[in-house]
Amino acid sequence: MRVVEIKEAKAVKKFINMADDIYRGDKFYVPYMRRDLYKTLCALVLKHKTYTALAVERNGKFIARVLFTVGAAKRIEADRCGYFSHFECVNDVEVCKLLLEHMCKMLKERGISRVEGTYFPHDQDNRRGILAEGFEYPPMIFTSYNPPYYNELLTACGFKKDFDTVAYRFDFTNVDMDRIERLTERVKKRCGLELNIVNFNNLDSEIEAFYGVMKKATTDVIFQEAPTMEALRSIVTEWKNYLWADLIYIVRRTGDNLPVGVMLSLPDYNGVFRKMNGRINPVSIIKMLYYKKRISSVRPILQYVIPEYHNLGVNYVMYYEFFKTCKRYGIENIEAGTIMEDNLPSRMNLEHAGGFLNKIFRIYGREI
Repeated sequence: MRVVEIKEAKAVKKFINMADDIYRGDKFYVPYMRRDLYKTLCALVLKHKTYTALAVERNGKFIARVLFTVGAAKRIEADRCGYFSHFECVNDVEVCKLLLEHMCKMLKERGISRVEGTYFPHDQDNRRGILAEGFEYPPMIFTSYNPPYYNELLTACGFKKDFDTVAYRFDFTNVDMDRIERLTERVKKRCGLELNIVNFNNLDSEIEAFYGVMKKATTDVIFQEAPTMEALRSIVTEWKNYLWADLIYIVRRTGDNLPVGVMLSLPDYNGVFRKMNGRINPVSIIKMLYYKKRISSVRPILQYVIPEYHNLGVNYVMYYEFFKTCKRYGIENIEAGTIMEDNLPSRMNLEHAGGFLNKIFRIYGREI
C-alpha cells in the first residue's frame, strides 16, 4: 500500500473512477459528469498545477483519494491555508491516515500550517462540506454526498469541526400559502416593491442587478463573498439551458427600479445525471431528454436582500412567487441552502416560511 501523486492523464481517469467502488449499490449516488471532471482535473493538476491530487494504491487499485490546493486564508492569521476536496476513502482508518498525513506533509513543506475542507474548486458554495446528517434524503444538485463513516474517518485523523452549513426542506403541508400571500401584499404595498422574473433577453442588465444585490448583502457575512460579474456571467452562460426563468427573481423598488432582493433556484438535475451514470453518449442523451421533463425537485441556492431592506419581509415576496411556481410545475421536493449555521436571520426566514432542517454539512479543519 502506497500513496501516489497523480501526474498523468491515465491516472486522472483512475482517480475519477475509483468513486464507483465506494458507492457501488448506493441508490443515492450521483456520479460526476466524467468528461467534464476529467477536463477540469487535467487543467488543475497537470496543466496549471495549481492543485495536487493524491491516491492510496493497493494491489494496483486506488482505494482513497484527495485533491488539495493552497489559497488565501479566511479565518486564521496566516496569509494562506490548505483546502481539500474530492475526498473519497474505503472504510479503513489506516488508509485514511496514510492519505491525509501525506497531504499534510506536502502542505507543511509549502509553509502551510492549517488545512480545511471540503471546498469544491473555484466555488466554495458548491458541494461544500462533508454530509454529517440527513442521509435519508437524496442529494440535491451541487450538494455533497458521502458515506456516513467519512465523519468518523476524518475525526480519527485529527480533523475537527470548523463550522456547519445547513439545508432546509419544505413540505407543502407545512406551508401556509394564505399567510405568505397576505404578508407579500403587505410588504409590497408598504415598501413599494414589485417582483420581476428574470429576462434572459436582457441578460447583462439582469446579471448586473444580481451582482449589485449580492455585493451589498454579503459584506458582513463570513465565507460568502459575492462572485465577480465575470463569474456570474460564466455561470449563467454555462447553465442557461438548465435554468428555469420562472425560478429566478429580482425584487425592485417601484420608484427608481433599484434591485433590493434576488433569488435563484435550480431544478434538481441529479435524478437525470444519475440515469446518465456520468457519461455523455447517444443513450445517455436520450435519457437526459426523457428524464429532464420529469424533474420533481428544486433547490433554492441563493437569496439575498440588501441591508437596508433586512427584516422587512422582502423574502416573503420571493417565497410566494417561488411556491406558486413549484405548485404549477408539480414540484414535490424543495431543499433550500446551504446556509452558515450562525446565519440566524436566514434560517429563521426559512423556518417561518414552513421549512425544517433536514441536512447538516460539516467543514473540517486541522492544524498541521
